[in-house]
Amino acid sequence: MERTIAPGKSELGAQHLEIVLDETARGVQSHYVPVTDEEKALNKRVNRKLDCFVLSLLALEFTFCGIDKTNIGFVATSSFPKDVHLGADAFPHSISLFSATYVVLQPVMVILARRVGVKYFLAVQLVTWGGLCMCHTAIRSAGTLIALRLLLGAAEAGFTQIGNYYMSTVYPKAELAWRVGLFSSMYSLAGAFAGLLAYALLQLETPHLHGWQAVFLLEGGFTVLLGLLTPLALPRRLGTAWFLTAPERAHALYRMEVDLSGTQESADDEDAHGTGTVTRRDLADVLTDWKKLATVLCNVTSVLPGMGYYAGPDATPMSAPPFLAGVASLLLLVRSSDRVRERSLHTVAGRLLGVVDCIVMAVSDRDALRYGFCYVCMAGVFVGGPLLAVWLAGNTPWKGARGVVLGVNGWSNVAGVIAGQIFKDKYAPRCEAAEIATWDEQRFADESTSQVRRGDQRHTFRYGL
Repeated sequence: MERTIAPGKSELGAQHLEIVLDETARGVQSHYVPVTDEEKALNKRVNRKLDCFVLSLLALEFTFCGIDKTNIGFVATSSFPKDVHLGADAFPHSISLFSATYVVLQPVMVILARRVGVKYFLAVQLVTWGGLCMCHTAIRSAGTLIALRLLLGAAEAGFTQIGNYYMSTVYPKAELAWRVGLFSSMYSLAGAFAGLLAYALLQLETPHLHGWQAVFLLEGGFTVLLGLLTPLALPRRLGTAWFLTAPERAHALYRMEVDLSGTQESADDEDAHGTGTVTRRDLADVLTDWKKLATVLCNVTSVLPGMGYYAGPDATPMSAPPFLAGVASLLLLVRSSDRVRERSLHTVAGRLLGVVDCIVMAVSDRDALRYGFCYVCMAGVFVGGPLLAVWLAGNTPWKGARGVVLGVNGWSNVAGVIAGQIFKDKYAPRCEAAEIATWDEQRFADESTSQVRRGDQRHTFRYGL
């Protein structure tokens, strides 16, 4: 059973040290759990205020991180490609190149955030990527699009992991999955909300402003406003949280000490400005820990196949319901994970649903069935990322090494590079039947003599016995 020390104690006493040693001998991980009714009430007040001022702000910022990242896909259904003279593969190339900077710089950005201070680093990060999103209104060629996507990828890099790291410094392990799940669900909601928002903004066509320009301008502008709010709202460190009373700050610090009892040393503490260091030892500890590196490798999830042949503006609102299903499942599973204090089985259960979906996507050519199984996929795969991040944070007590391992975990976003190369025009998913229905006799003749495609590569070929 979990044990705690009395609220208000600044240091771990001999009695608690004995408890920690006993739990270590029994192979039980120490973590904070409130015991008395008074302590539970105090703990709830602290969590309520942290949820209100920290979690809610980070979640809103993550929503617009997702919106600003994915809005390029929604404007692709508008006049944007024609207005800026884009080729068929300009979008998939821009997606891959976005990920090229976004993925590579993940650990670097988390390390910088720890060195500079999370609240200040996030402020600069949001203002930068919001401004770059607004700059998309001036795109006139594929080269400009690719350059901006590269810069946007660099600006957004590490935001998710920085948010996870920051929350791991203010919430105990046993209460972290629910918060990280809520935080991560905002990105999933962004997938649903972004489609509906973009659909509405795309209707704002005027003689002086295209609908796609309104999408970039308004969505990027709101991100800039959030960036300006961040240094005013987020505390530099838990001990200086302006929205907590003195007893609440003491309790907030005490429960984190209990959570890390026996595994944390003063050399890893942050200074009064909320900044810390990352040493060579921190880097070596992460890069030589095969268990955590294997966990990161497992987090490189399968790229979601196409939903079927739904083209044009209709595809935008149809993307919302599967994302909402994913959010509901994510919140259910992370809540369960915190309650039963278990991570791995919840993660595996979610991934199995994703595997089932990928099998259906691969073998079925029925658009309605494939779209329906997108709900199944979203309901499963969304939970893996948050729970694995929580496991990594909870099992890396030193904050320097924790920042590094969460940054390395960001490399799992390499799936975005894969996605950009899979969803090219020449690999259009199962749309041949709908296309062939519009062919005339000459088009059939051209296909039968095509030197580009032969045998089962031809659109007219059908697999059978």
